[in-house]
Amino acid sequence: MIAWMIPAPADRPYRGNGVDRPSVPLPPDRLPILRAGQLRKHWQYVSFWSRELSFCAAWADVGPLRKEYWGIWDRASGRSQQRAHLFTRRVQIEPNRVYVRDGDTEIAVTFEDCVSFEAYRPADHAYIWSRKDYCREARGVVCHGETRRAVAGVMFVDVNAGYHERSTHWRWAAGAGLDQDNRLVAFNAIIGLHDHPECSERTIWVDGEEREMGPVTFSKDLSTVSFTEGGTLRFQPEALIEQHTNLLLVRSDYLHWFGTYTGTLPGGIELNEAPGVRERHDALW
Repeated sequence: MIAWMIPAPADRPYRGNGVDRPSVPLPPDRLPILRAGQLRKHWQYVSFWSRELSFCAAWADVGPLRKEYWGIWDRASGRSQQRAHLFTRRVQIEPNRVYVRDGDTEIAVTFEDCVSFEAYRPADHAYIWSRKDYCREARGVVCHGETRRAVAGVMFVDVNAGYHERSTHWRWAAGAGLDQDNRLVAFNAIIGLHDHPECSERTIWVDGEEREMGPVTFSKDLSTVSFTEGGTLRFQPEALIEQHTNLLLVRSDYLHWFGTYTGTLPGGIELNEAPGVRERHDALW
């Protein structure tokens, strides 16, 4: 940290480049397993989007429990695959690289030309933190079964850590595509996590330039996301990752769809068939 930079207050939401982040334990430092009676949660998630193929891969730690999963939606062949494991290391997420080896599936993709920001907010008597990386150049190879594809697209990276409320619920939508002016546009819209009116994680990227956008609302069936600044996106689901976990003290219902977005973002930005994802997650942890 720059010596003269004053840390942001820990009792208010924060969004920035991390130089003036609140002075509480945050990655890459290790967080204590408990704070204010809440278990530490820490996860990394990546999602790759292209017109031909999309995939996601993630690992998540809730206290001492680790779960990892991946999913592939091969739009070109109309095939989807997914798998989840406890206490394994099949998913490796490194700076600028993701690698998965699981049976007859292999994902090896590197990504660059990334822009990043951090978001933070108090949570009861503790806090949660996240870093978002949007990378416009992602290339590599995805193999599943007898299919081998060289892929090129964009990558979204989500790193989360902190002491989330015991009962946590979020609805999330994200994707990327070309607008009416042939610009590469990506978006990240959420309710339930870093969703304060200001200093949120809601973002639009236009040719790599980011700006925070205002609050959003989701329809009950998640088929649309609407923006207070104007515009609505419609989602066409194409493949589903579904996971349900019940380990007594830790329970989770997780639905993650691959699909495409059409419609209008704030500022009159029009998207047509932008590949992306949406999530509904209800957790007791």
